[in-house]
Amino acid sequence: MKKTFRTACPMDCFASCGLLVITENGKVVDIKGDPEHPLTRGRVCGKARRHLDRLYHPERLQYPMVRSGTGWQQVSWDEALELWATKLEETRAGFGTTAVLHADASGSNGLLRGLGERFFNVYGGVTRPTGSLCWGAGLAAQALDFGGHQIHEWDDLVNSRTVLLWGRDPTRTNIHLLEHLRRAAAGGAEIISINPVQVRGVPGVRHVCPRPGTDGALALGMAHVIIAEGLVDTNFIKQHVQGYQEFAASLRDFTAEQAADICGVPAGVISELARRYAGSGPAAIVLGFGLQRYTNAGRTIRSIDALAAITGNVGMPGGGVSYTHQLWKQFFADLSGSEFATGRRTFPWPALARYILAADEPPVRCIVVTRCNPLTQLPDTSRARAAFRSADFVVVVDFFLTDTAAEADLVLPCTTFLESEDLVYCSLNNYLSYMPAVVEPLGESKSELEIYTSLARRMGLSDFGFLSNRQWIDKALEPVADQGITLERLKEGPVRNPAAPQVAWADRRFPTDSGKYELFSLRAQAAGLEPLPVYQPPESLAEGLQTDYPLYLLTPHHRDYIHSQFWNSACEGQLEPLPGVEMHPETSAGTGLEEGDMVWVETNRGRLQGIVKYANEISPGVVRVYQGRWHSLAGGVNLLTPDYIADLGGGSCYYDCRCRVYKS
Repeated sequence: MKKTFRTACPMDCFASCGLLVITENGKVVDIKGDPEHPLTRGRVCGKARRHLDRLYHPERLQYPMVRSGTGWQQVSWDEALELWATKLEETRAGFGTTAVLHADASGSNGLLRGLGERFFNVYGGVTRPTGSLCWGAGLAAQALDFGGHQIHEWDDLVNSRTVLLWGRDPTRTNIHLLEHLRRAAAGGAEIISINPVQVRGVPGVRHVCPRPGTDGALALGMAHVIIAEGLVDTNFIKQHVQGYQEFAASLRDFTAEQAADICGVPAGVISELARRYAGSGPAAIVLGFGLQRYTNAGRTIRSIDALAAITGNVGMPGGGVSYTHQLWKQFFADLSGSEFATGRRTFPWPALARYILAADEPPVRCIVVTRCNPLTQLPDTSRARAAFRSADFVVVVDFFLTDTAAEADLVLPCTTFLESEDLVYCSLNNYLSYMPAVVEPLGESKSELEIYTSLARRMGLSDFGFLSNRQWIDKALEPVADQGITLERLKEGPVRNPAAPQVAWADRRFPTDSGKYELFSLRAQAAGLEPLPVYQPPESLAEGLQTDYPLYLLTPHHRDYIHSQFWNSACEGQLEPLPGVEMHPETSAGTGLEEGDMVWVETNRGRLQGIVKYANEISPGVVRVYQGRWHSLAGGVNLLTPDYIADLGGGSCYYDCRCRVYKS
């Protein structure tokens, strides 16, 4: 007999799509979009459909495994948990609790999946990564400018006369935005993509292609034109902006011509773009994450934000600088158990390996990995591998024997979102969804909550709280229960966050020190930046690097995968023997290479073998190799990327990278 369950995708992307899961005789037989989901309306990407392949993949982990002298040995859960508990107790006794590092990210989102943080706080407090491999610099920059984070609803784009897709490619990472862009274009809006790679599939899009890492110079060149030509919103500035006079003075000599020399966009195009943005009516900036993956990232985002502030495109329909929001943090009860931690230590995500290797008092002796695959995703993989091998004991909880799990001492199989109950939300839209368990767990796999509950019982950590899934969910929803948002309500369908605005900062009340948008920020100065938005070249433009490594290397997301997930379940023939090394034919000709050549891509950290592919949408001088492909599948592009830390927010700098390409 067939049954249909309503759920949502747990992947870390812009949508958390509503899904319908069809089961028959206790097995999932189909997954498709939920047409009644208020945001995604039945449309899903190929990744969502591949959850079914992953659920029943022949290489799916189903039993705990321990590394032995002859390879992997299957063990019982009792044996696995006893081993883990013993190692944690020995580490605490010998070095203290911060000798344990817990690397947890958002590979599978879910409220209950995150309760590992509570376990390690009750254990005593451990070392945790901070900052971000994804969006950290942009988050920190907007916190300085606006005092917090808000986004416009996607359908507000219909009110825009100009939309700047700045570093955002919705055809690859945000397909639901496309319909709203089509509606905006049909209403007369001009859609402009600012990106070193031309965006395909967006209606009527116009392309502006700056050199990688120079977006801040482009933004400040635009700001100079807007100020010089009197296109600013004087009333908005007087009432709601701090530091305008200082900002205007700082840009007096930063002309469009000077910006053009830096970013490679002609001065006339910069001037026209500035006039279009400032003078056409409501103008929206929709930010992606790639443009802030450089050492100058915080300065870049602050420079772009400034365009909205000086033109009054803040707090109005059709305007804004939409990046992300943090409103869900105010929605749930705090289950982290931070009050139980007596010690804590943090290392920055982008340089995690470097910090592990340098750690002392105490050294990192035990590493626990959940919801991430750091030995594929951390920059400078060779150093990351050395860091993991320096620990005495590594535990990985995952679905597959990933690059990271292959280096572990103990691997524990966890459930997918189809096998365990949870709630899922997204910081890139405003909806919360219920995820029921639709089938029984495969083999002996257990949810993260089950694993940590069993481990806490074994170790006598009663403060963890031995609650059921339902009890934890009810506890998390206590702050909003009086608004009718309960588990029973969520079973009926997704709920929009009641605190989320349709238009960001519509009340124009900013939680900054001044209560205004802050062009001049003392907090920025305290964080080591200039108080005003300025341009500083990224590390990749250093003189020596340009000479030895003449090409830019970009490592973006592939449309068919999300970070390192789904690469191992690619359809037969879909995954080529080596990664594609994509470049404009003009770039290829300049290096003496032809399409199909087997080549090495080399940086000052290592090299990776691949196959040359022509891609006309990529700017000359830029090479693209998609991130996420496992080392064990002939991938591993992060062998090449730097472990720099961005100027704000502990952000990653994957794109702040130069390379050379030559025949292998």
